[in-house]
Amino acid sequence: MIYLYVALGCVAILVAPLAILIRILALRVLSTQPRRKALEARGVGKSVQFPSNDQTTAVGRYGLWFGENFEQHALVGAVNDQDLRKVVRQVVKSTAAVPTEPFIAQLTGHTLSGPADIDPNWQNVDVPLRDGTSAPAWLFPGASAASRWVIHIQGIRTSRRVALRSVEVVERAGLTSLVITYRGAGDGPSEGLSALGQREWTDLADAIAYARAHGAVGIDVVAWSMGAGLAFELLRRDPQAFDRLALIAPATDWSGIVQHGIQKAGLPSFLAPVVSWAMGSDVASRLIGMSSPLDFRRLNWSENFWLTVPTLVLHSRGDDEIPFHLTEVFASNHETVSLVETASAPHGWEANVDPERFESTLAAWLDARYPNGTQ
Repeated sequence: MIYLYVALGCVAILVAPLAILIRILALRVLSTQPRRKALEARGVGKSVQFPSNDQTTAVGRYGLWFGENFEQHALVGAVNDQDLRKVVRQVVKSTAAVPTEPFIAQLTGHTLSGPADIDPNWQNVDVPLRDGTSAPAWLFPGASAASRWVIHIQGIRTSRRVALRSVEVVERAGLTSLVITYRGAGDGPSEGLSALGQREWTDLADAIAYARAHGAVGIDVVAWSMGAGLAFELLRRDPQAFDRLALIAPATDWSGIVQHGIQKAGLPSFLAPVVSWAMGSDVASRLIGMSSPLDFRRLNWSENFWLTVPTLVLHSRGDDEIPFHLTEVFASNHETVSLVETASAPHGWEANVDPERFESTLAAWLDARYPNGTQ
């Protein structure tokens, strides 16, 4: 009997670290906490200096958050000087003086500091949710409330400021924009862990009901990254929930995304199906801290899903978080999809690196007629 106890003890010693690793990796996928990387910067005249890396040297314009609680914002533009160790970029405008002493900052795709940068008449509104609570949203009134509305959905671990880049294009088209939040996303209602769209789709459905109740006669949806899952899951249940869909760097296959993340981290490939299994297991998901397991078969929208609405996809081969080839598979499996590749950009930075293509493509999509011939 002693040998059995020893054997069981050895198994526990071997299995426990693996279980801990699996939980860490699962939480890496499901955590709703922002993971912006901080970097050291300092002002140099009308420019700002950073350590040189792939993100700080990327082509385009970016947002720099700095100051107490990162409340100040600077729009960072072209590279003025660069070597192997540092890069100096133009400061186009800033809400406060950029310190000349070294300071900690966050470089993001947020080219705008807030909604007032687009429209001084923007409004804070609350979208009633079916559980009796509400979710905050930003409303940008168009030329007429009784017209098409465009609903913008942020991704995971970010904020509504991400969607302001698509709101700018919609604003120029004279349409109403509603930038929503959802459970666990950025500044939306709190939620312990994400369900990757499996539960959050109801928040999009409630936002659409709000838009229709306030005069919307047509609904288009623009979804960023994980926000695509809300649109897919709503369409799975109601194929006529909205009229058209535009996706930026969309998450279309979570098993593939998990596999890519494991490989990127240099971990054994066998961990990917184990982590996905754990998040889909009744018992293991509870040990991870999830309220309910995920169905990864349903979270692969390249398969087992019928996309019913005309869909534009903007994505880049430079995306190191959601591989472009997953988007190619998604597009090839859905005849309603038009895939537009932008210049190489980090995840979600297509509008920053390639603004001309991003804006012209999205504007053309907005200007296109509905399948029934109406605008």
